[in-house]
Amino acid sequence: MVLGAAGSGRDERALIQALKRGDEQAFRQLVAEQQKSMLAFARTFLRDPAAAEEAVQDTWLALISGIARFEERSSLKSWTFAVLANIARAKAKRNGRSVSFSDMGYNDPAVDPDRFSGDGSWLSPPGRWSEINPERIVGGKQLLAHAMAVLETLPANQRAVVTLRDLEGLSPEEACAILEVSEANHRILLHRGRARIRAALEALMGNS
Repeated sequence: MVLGAAGSGRDERALIQALKRGDEQAFRQLVAEQQKSMLAFARTFLRDPAAAEEAVQDTWLALISGIARFEERSSLKSWTFAVLANIARAKAKRNGRSVSFSDMGYNDPAVDPDRFSGDGSWLSPPGRWSEINPERIVGGKQLLAHAMAVLETLPANQRAVVTLRDLEGLSPEEACAILEVSEANHRILLHRGRARIRAALEALMGNS
Protein backbone atom coordinates (compact mmCIF):
# COMPACT_ATOMS: atom_id res chain seq x y z
CA MET A 1 0.00 0.00 0.00
CA VAL A 2 1.38 3.36 -1.01
CA LEU A 3 0.73 5.07 2.28
CA GLY A 4 3.26 2.87 4.02
CA ALA A 5 3.47 2.06 7.70
CA ALA A 6 4.74 4.70 10.08
CA GLY A 7 7.49 3.81 12.52
CA SER A 8 10.14 5.66 14.47
CA GLY A 9 12.63 2.75 14.52
CA ARG A 10 13.02 3.26 18.26
CA ASP A 11 13.46 0.22 20.45
CA GLU A 12 10.01 -0.18 21.95
CA ARG A 13 11.13 -1.95 25.07
CA ALA A 14 13.52 0.90 25.88
CA LEU A 15 10.72 3.38 25.31
CA ILE A 16 8.35 1.51 27.61
CA GLN A 17 10.95 1.33 30.33
CA ALA A 18 11.62 5.06 29.96
CA LEU A 19 7.91 5.79 30.27
CA LYS A 20 7.67 3.58 33.34
CA ARG A 21 10.52 5.56 34.91
CA GLY A 22 8.57 8.73 34.31
CA ASP A 23 10.94 10.04 31.63
CA GLU A 24 9.25 13.26 30.52
CA GLN A 25 11.29 13.55 27.35
CA ALA A 26 10.25 10.07 26.22
CA PHE A 27 6.60 10.95 26.83
CA ARG A 28 6.91 14.25 24.92
CA GLN A 29 8.50 12.46 21.99
CA LEU A 30 5.75 9.84 21.94
CA VAL A 31 3.09 12.55 21.94
CA ALA A 32 4.86 14.38 19.11
CA GLU A 33 4.95 11.18 17.05
CA GLN A 34 1.39 9.99 17.69
CA GLN A 35 -0.79 13.04 18.43
CA LYS A 36 -1.81 13.79 14.85
CA SER A 37 -2.70 10.21 13.93
CA MET A 38 -4.54 9.69 17.21
CA LEU A 39 -6.67 12.79 16.59
CA ALA A 40 -7.52 11.52 13.12
CA PHE A 41 -8.41 8.11 14.53
CA ALA A 42 -10.57 9.62 17.30
CA ARG A 43 -12.57 11.50 14.67
CA THR A 44 -13.72 8.19 13.22
CA PHE A 45 -15.80 7.82 16.40
CA LEU A 46 -16.46 11.46 17.29
CA ARG A 47 -17.65 13.98 14.74
CA ASP A 48 -16.94 16.92 17.03
CA PRO A 49 -13.23 17.89 16.75
CA ALA A 50 -13.22 19.19 20.33
CA ALA A 51 -14.58 15.89 21.62
CA ALA A 52 -11.98 13.99 19.59
CA GLU A 53 -9.20 16.11 21.05
CA GLU A 54 -10.54 15.54 24.55
CA ALA A 55 -10.56 11.78 23.92
CA VAL A 56 -6.91 11.90 22.89
CA GLN A 57 -5.97 13.92 25.98
CA ASP A 58 -7.83 11.42 28.15
CA THR A 59 -5.87 8.65 26.44
CA TRP A 60 -2.55 10.30 27.28
CA LEU A 61 -3.65 10.65 30.90
CA ALA A 62 -4.64 6.98 30.91
CA LEU A 63 -1.22 6.06 29.51
CA ILE A 64 0.57 8.03 32.22
CA SER A 65 -1.50 6.47 35.00
CA GLY A 66 -1.49 2.95 33.54
CA ILE A 67 1.94 2.48 31.99
CA ALA A 68 3.35 0.96 35.19
CA ARG A 69 0.80 -1.86 34.86
CA PHE A 70 1.40 -2.39 31.14
CA GLU A 71 2.44 -6.04 30.76
CA GLU A 72 3.61 -5.80 27.13
CA ARG A 73 1.25 -8.48 25.90
CA SER A 74 0.64 -6.24 22.89
CA SER A 75 2.65 -3.47 21.29
CA LEU A 76 2.56 -0.08 22.99
CA LYS A 77 0.95 1.43 19.91
CA SER A 78 -1.76 -1.23 19.80
CA TRP A 79 -2.48 -0.73 23.51
CA THR A 80 -2.63 3.06 23.14
CA PHE A 81 -5.01 2.94 20.18
CA ALA A 82 -7.19 0.38 21.96
CA VAL A 83 -7.47 2.71 24.98
CA LEU A 84 -8.30 5.61 22.64
CA ALA A 85 -10.98 3.57 20.86
CA ASN A 86 -12.64 2.64 24.17
CA ILE A 87 -12.58 6.24 25.41
CA ALA A 88 -13.90 7.60 22.11
CA ARG A 89 -16.69 5.01 21.98
CA ALA A 90 -17.77 5.88 25.51
CA LYS A 91 -17.84 9.60 24.71
CA ALA A 92 -19.79 9.01 21.51
CA LYS A 93 -22.32 6.88 23.37
CA ARG A 94 -22.75 9.51 26.10
CA ASN A 95 -23.23 12.20 23.48
CA GLY A 96 -25.69 10.07 21.53
CA ARG A 97 -23.56 10.54 18.41
CA SER A 98 -22.01 7.16 17.75
CA VAL A 99 -21.84 6.20 14.09
CA SER A 100 -24.06 3.27 13.13
CA PHE A 101 -22.68 0.35 11.18
CA SER A 102 -24.99 1.18 8.29
CA ASP A 103 -23.05 4.42 7.86
CA MET A 104 -19.61 2.84 7.95
CA GLY A 105 -19.08 1.93 4.33
CA TYR A 106 -20.00 -1.75 4.09
CA ASN A 107 -22.43 -1.29 1.23
CA ASP A 108 -20.66 1.16 -1.05
CA PRO A 109 -18.96 -0.33 -4.13
CA ALA A 110 -15.22 -0.88 -3.92
CA VAL A 111 -14.80 0.40 -7.49
CA ASP A 112 -16.82 3.09 -9.29
CA PRO A 113 -19.59 1.25 -11.23
CA ASP A 114 -19.18 3.75 -14.10
CA ARG A 115 -15.94 1.94 -14.94
CA PHE A 116 -17.96 -1.12 -16.12
CA SER A 117 -20.14 -1.70 -19.19
CA GLY A 118 -23.60 -3.25 -19.04
CA ASP A 119 -22.17 -6.75 -19.36
CA GLY A 120 -19.72 -6.20 -16.50
CA SER A 121 -16.58 -5.73 -18.60
CA TRP A 122 -14.16 -2.87 -17.92
CA LEU A 123 -14.75 0.43 -19.69
CA SER A 124 -11.83 2.00 -17.86
CA PRO A 125 -9.51 -0.78 -16.66
CA PRO A 126 -7.31 -0.08 -13.65
CA GLY A 127 -3.72 0.90 -14.26
CA ARG A 128 -0.95 -1.37 -13.06
CA TRP A 129 -0.19 -0.64 -9.41
CA SER A 130 3.53 -0.81 -10.17
CA GLU A 131 3.11 2.14 -12.56
CA ILE A 132 2.04 4.41 -9.71
CA ASN A 133 5.58 5.49 -9.06
CA PRO A 134 6.21 8.35 -6.61
CA GLU A 135 9.16 9.37 -8.75
CA ARG A 136 6.72 10.40 -11.45
CA ILE A 137 5.53 13.17 -9.14
CA VAL A 138 8.11 15.47 -7.60
CA GLY A 139 9.58 13.61 -4.64
CA GLY A 140 6.32 11.68 -4.22
CA LYS A 141 5.00 14.55 -2.11
CA GLN A 142 1.99 15.29 -4.29
CA LEU A 143 1.11 11.60 -4.39
CA LEU A 144 1.24 11.24 -0.62
CA ALA A 145 -0.69 14.47 -0.03
CA HIS A 146 -3.39 13.31 -2.44
CA ALA A 147 -3.62 9.90 -0.77
CA MET A 148 -3.97 11.50 2.65
CA ALA A 149 -6.68 13.86 1.36
CA VAL A 150 -8.63 10.90 -0.05
CA LEU A 151 -8.20 9.03 3.24
CA GLU A 152 -10.03 11.86 5.02
CA THR A 153 -13.04 11.40 2.71
CA LEU A 154 -13.49 7.68 3.41
CA PRO A 155 -16.39 6.42 5.52
CA ALA A 156 -15.47 6.25 9.20
CA ASN A 157 -14.69 2.55 9.54
CA GLN A 158 -12.82 2.37 6.23
CA ARG A 159 -10.71 5.30 7.38
CA ALA A 160 -10.11 3.68 10.76
CA VAL A 161 -9.00 0.35 9.27
CA VAL A 162 -6.74 1.94 6.66
CA THR A 163 -5.25 4.21 9.33
CA LEU A 164 -4.46 1.34 11.69
CA ARG A 165 -3.14 -1.00 8.98
CA ASP A 166 -1.38 1.25 6.48
CA LEU A 167 -0.38 4.28 8.52
CA GLU A 168 0.24 2.76 11.93
CA GLY A 169 1.45 -0.61 10.70
CA LEU A 170 -0.71 -2.70 13.02
CA SER A 171 -1.55 -6.32 12.26
CA PRO A 172 -4.99 -7.51 11.11
CA GLU A 173 -5.51 -9.10 14.53
CA GLU A 174 -4.67 -5.85 16.32
CA ALA A 175 -6.95 -3.80 14.06
CA CYS A 176 -9.85 -6.22 14.55
CA ALA A 177 -9.45 -6.13 18.33
CA ILE A 178 -9.24 -2.34 18.51
CA LEU A 179 -12.23 -1.74 16.22
CA GLU A 180 -14.24 -4.71 17.51
CA VAL A 181 -14.91 -6.01 14.01
CA SER A 182 -14.66 -9.51 12.60
CA GLU A 183 -11.79 -10.59 10.38
CA ALA A 184 -14.17 -10.76 7.41
CA ASN A 185 -15.50 -7.25 7.99
CA HIS A 186 -11.96 -5.98 8.48
CA ARG A 187 -11.00 -7.37 5.08
CA ILE A 188 -14.02 -5.76 3.42
CA LEU A 189 -13.38 -2.36 4.95
CA LEU A 190 -9.67 -2.45 4.19
CA HIS A 191 -10.26 -3.53 0.60
CA ARG A 192 -12.87 -0.82 -0.02
CA GLY A 193 -10.78 1.90 1.58
CA ARG A 194 -7.64 0.93 -0.33
CA ALA A 195 -9.64 0.66 -3.58
CA ARG A 196 -10.90 4.22 -3.23
CA ILE A 197 -7.42 5.55 -2.58
CA ARG A 198 -6.00 3.53 -5.45
CA ALA A 199 -8.66 4.81 -7.86
CA ALA A 200 -7.91 8.40 -6.84
CA LEU A 201 -4.17 7.86 -7.36
CA GLU A 202 -4.78 6.25 -10.74
CA ALA A 203 -6.79 9.32 -11.75
CA LEU A 204 -4.01 11.60 -10.54
CA MET A 205 -1.36 9.64 -12.42
CA GLY A 206 -3.50 9.67 -15.56
CA ASN A 207 -3.65 13.47 -15.40
CA SER A 208 0.04 13.93 -14.61
